[in-house]
Amino acid sequence: MVRSQILSQVRCLPRQWSNRAFSATSSSLDRWSDVVSRTQKTLQVTEIAVSDLENELSGDSPSSSLDSPVVIDVREATEWKLGKIPHAICLSRGVLELKIEKVVPVDSQRPIVLYCAGGYRSIMAAEALVRMGYNKDLLRSLKGGFGAWCKKGYAVEGN
Repeated sequence: MVRSQILSQVRCLPRQWSNRAFSATSSSLDRWSDVVSRTQKTLQVTEIAVSDLENELSGDSPSSSLDSPVVIDVREATEWKLGKIPHAICLSRGVLELKIEKVVPVDSQRPIVLYCAGGYRSIMAAEALVRMGYNKDLLRSLKGGFGAWCKKGYAVEGN
């Protein structure tokens, strides 16, 4: 993932998504994209396309099916106000390690799909879950994140 890809992701997000309490400089984006790229290269987290996830979630009650994935939204609470993927469980990146086992036990055989706004924080969240003992083969990151989901026009649950 290169800086230009991150910038193009940020540019396509709605204006209110980019109102952050921090400013991202060119060098900080370079460092962030380097960290994510190295993590992805090392860990090789499987990325799932939004169309594939939408197909997997199209059943009547996917959150209770043992075959369908548990979808975890790792965005911050301020981002949740914009909506979320239906049936997703909101666990911001800052509390993920603390609360994930209440949602999905470490020995669970259910797949887990993690997503954020653009697909980068979810890679880092997957790394944290692997370090906690979760099965890497059951973890996936949503390619393009919530932004890609919305671009496709898929259903979004309100706040």
